[in-house]
Parts: sequence; C-alpha cells; structure tokens
Amino acid sequence: MIDPPQEPRERGPFDEILEPGLEGGQDRSASVIFIGMGAIGLILLLVVVNPFSIFGGGDGGGGLDVGDDTSSLLSAAPKVPDGYEALSRHYEAFADQVPEDTAGPAEVTVPLLQPVSDGRNLGLYTFRDGNWERLASATLVNNGAAAKGEVGTVPDNIAVLRLTSSAVQISGWLPAGAAPDGEAMGIVTTVNPVDFAPAPDGTLSGSAREFPQADGNIVPTIRASTPEEADAVNAILASPALREEHIQSLVQLALQPGNAGVDIDYPAVNRARNADFTAFVTVLADQLHQANRTLSVALPTPVRSGVSWDTGAYDWSELGQRADLLKLRGVDDPSVYYQRMPEVFDFLRDKVDLKKVALIVSRSSWEKASDGLREISLHDGLRTASAIEVRTPTQITANTSVVIVGTNIYREDGASGMQWDDNAFAVSFSYPGIGGQRTVWLENSLSLAFRLDLARSNGLAGVAIADIGATASLPAYWEPLRTFAESGQVPLARANTAVLEPLWEVQAGSQETESAGNIIWKAPAQPGSYEVSLVVSDGVIRAKQTITLQVGAVNN
Repeated sequence: MIDPPQEPRERGPFDEILEPGLEGGQDRSASVIFIGMGAIGLILLLVVVNPFSIFGGGDGGGGLDVGDDTSSLLSAAPKVPDGYEALSRHYEAFADQVPEDTAGPAEVTVPLLQPVSDGRNLGLYTFRDGNWERLASATLVNNGAAAKGEVGTVPDNIAVLRLTSSAVQISGWLPAGAAPDGEAMGIVTTVNPVDFAPAPDGTLSGSAREFPQADGNIVPTIRASTPEEADAVNAILASPALREEHIQSLVQLALQPGNAGVDIDYPAVNRARNADFTAFVTVLADQLHQANRTLSVALPTPVRSGVSWDTGAYDWSELGQRADLLKLRGVDDPSVYYQRMPEVFDFLRDKVDLKKVALIVSRSSWEKASDGLREISLHDGLRTASAIEVRTPTQITANTSVVIVGTNIYREDGASGMQWDDNAFAVSFSYPGIGGQRTVWLENSLSLAFRLDLARSNGLAGVAIADIGATASLPAYWEPLRTFAESGQVPLARANTAVLEPLWEVQAGSQETESAGNIIWKAPAQPGSYEVSLVVSDGVIRAKQTITLQVGAVNN
C-alpha cells in the first residue's frame, strides 16, 4: 500500500507458499512462511468499486445506457497529442449521466468506433484544461467492440486513446531460459533476449527463442557473463581476424527474421583493449546501420577518483557517436545511489548526448553489511523481515504468557524496524546479524518510480529493465513503468508509515502487542497446536510468516 493512495496499486509476486526452514522459537517443526499479495486489499477494492458501463448497442458507437437521451454525450474528440490515436468518440457531460453514488472508484466500459483486435497500449483519458490526462489502463471487452478500465473518480468527459509511440525508450532484458512477464512485454519498446554469448573463435554460442507475444522490437543480447566469456571477448578484441569474425556473426544475427539489431553487454573488457573495443563498435555499428539495424551497448558506471573519472575500457564520447543507445549501469549501493548518480550524469553530459543513454534499473533488492553488498530478491528481503523467534525459554503450557519477537525488526535488540529511507527512496530495515549491523533495501514500485524520475529529470532516453522474466520472487512493478512509457512522467509516493508497522495474528489465546516489534501471547487454556504469525509490508504488498507452537497441559 502507498500513501497516497492507501490501497495497494498492484499485485505482488508472492502468492505461493514458500519453503519452510526458519529457526528460532519453541517447537518449530511446523514452521512455514506465507507471502500475501494484498488479497484483502483486492477484496476491499472489489467491494467499493461500483461497476458502471456506458456501453450499449452492437455497433460500438450507437445507443448508450446512460439516461434517456444520450445524444449530448457524443462529440468529436479534441485533437489527440502526437504519438496517440483516438479509438472512441469523446463522451462529454459524462459525469452528469452517472448516478450520484458513483463518484468513484468506478469501472467504465467505453464503446469503440470499430471493433479492434490489438489490445496494446490502451487507456482511458479525459480532456481537462486544454490537455489530455490519462485516467487508467484499459482492456478490450465485448469481442473488441469496447474497452474497459477502472477510474478513481468519474471524469467530466472520457475517451479511449491508444499510445502509438512511446514517450521514452524502455527496453527489457529477458534472461536465458526465463519465461517473459506478459504485462512487461506489453510495455517495453524493445525486448532483449539474453540468448547468446561470445565464443573464443569469434562466433556466437546460443540459440534464438520465438516471441509470439512480443509487442516491441526484438534485439537479441550477446552477453559475456562468466570469466571464460570475458576472456573470449578480450581475445577477440586483440585479434583483427577474430574481431572480423565476431562482427560478421553479430551482423548475421541482426539480419535474422524478426530481429531489429543486436545488443552488446561486455562488462569486463580489459582497459588495455580500449582502442580495440572502440574500433570493434565503430565497424559493427557501420555495418548494422547499412543493413538498417540498430546497435545498443551496455556500459559500467564511470567511477570518480578524486577530481578525475575512470571509465575503464569504454570511451563514452566515441561510443556515443557510434551506437544508437548506451545503457548505463547505475551504482549498486542504495545508500549512495542518489548521491553519486547525479555526479555521473554531470560527467557524462559533456561526453555524450544523454538522449542516447538509458538508465539500467533492477528489480533486485539489496543487503549491505561489513562483508559487502549482496543482491537479493524482494522475497528474500521480506522473509528476513518477517522472521519470528520465541523468547520464553520454558515449555509452553495452558494460559502461559509467551514473549515472541520479530527477530530482525525487534528494536530492543538494535533493529530499526520497517521504515522509509529518504536517502535511498525505498523501504528498508536494519538488524544485528552476522558481521554486525545489516541493512536491507526493498525494491518495489515505490522505489522504481524515483529511479524513473531520475532518468526523466536528467533527460535520458529512457530505462533498461534488467529482468522482465515472470519471476515470482521479484516485484511486479509494471504500472509506474507503463505510466512512464506513455507520458514520460511518473507519480512519486513514499510508503505510508502506518502500513510499515508490523501486525501480529494469533490463532487462539490473546495478545498484547508491543511497539518494538514483539508481542506477549497468552496461550489458550486448551492444550494443542496453535499458529502465531507476523505480517510485514514493503509499502505495496504484505508478507506473512507463521510458526506453530505446542501448548501442553498444566501438570498438577
């Protein structure tokens, strides 16, 4: 959940029972973890939504079931902005035709000018103060004769528009072997399947996949992700013959049916190969452009050292003139990300046109401690936050008072609890662990929005999503990405602090909830097995972890 609004804006990925294996607490043999996707919030949303349809008749543009006389509703739509097309008439005086108790939210169905089969990039829009404003995403219904969407408040006028050209470039890497996320595939303008790697002889290893559901361009990625592949790249660059072989292999891949170009991701080029890498990109780009194909290149973040900058083997000025798009890997550490990235952009601004640069954004969360920075999933972060430990050392019997704590959010042990980090623009928590204090930052739609805004405010071409696979352990943060793709803007919101407070649930007995991330549970009078759960939130979804405690009979 976010503030504003109070209800979750998207479903989370954790709707399956995860593996048990937690430790701490008495009699934990039945310890399990359940991750919720805001199901309660969804149910509440369905309760308050008042479905309302302005669809009527079979011709998609005729009679409407709004009052007795709907002729005043129909008008020619104002001119739509560049990059959009109008798929419906413009319905004016719309709010006046709606029952008074339907102020919102409301489900609205709008008839289209003619049935369509392509459901991509549809939205409900209203014309206000001389500008079109997006209300919500829309989906096709009634065999393509209408589009339906949910609006927060009923507008004065409404129409269905389709985005025909994105306001920004959004590409997405699809890891090898991963199934694509259907919603992400409808947003990205370029899909980069990571199916190929450089071979030592200059050819490519790997094979292509088919993408029957792809909406954007297909630009396969060639990535050197292992030390052996990095060695192959450096050997190729050092040999004119191998370099020529490699270029021809890449061009042939780009010319395969359905491909719009190639994407190069060689992050560990030896700095001694600086000139060779520039020459490689120059020749490759020329040949691809002659064949009407594109070239994008992923590059590591320049590192500041005193007053100078180290760009390693990568000449940003030269590469920016050759490639169609440069993808910039951001700083990994969330604690300094928004401090260092503006400095990086300031440095690059004099080297390359930032409108040819896309910021790489990840769906990963991060954990930092004295032993370094570790990439984790949102699933792992929430699992850590919701860990439970029983602190009562004796056997639990009927009517016993039991102290139970959230192991990693218990403030009296030095943990911070779930909180919004104004430096990292993300929900985080710190806890004492192996190697000392550890801090976790959770990546979700809230934190993504601030990264999108960073790209917008610095005039970048757009963003590159590091993983668009259908991966349940990663956040499904596609809605702010869709808004960014359609408008170039994104609403920013911090997590509601009230939502970040932990919740405890007990199957039986009673509880006294403490403010430090713990409870005192009074066991029921009847012996048996009872569940105690800790619910935490990242501001968007909720995660529940449950342990089972055995309550024995009182010995007389």
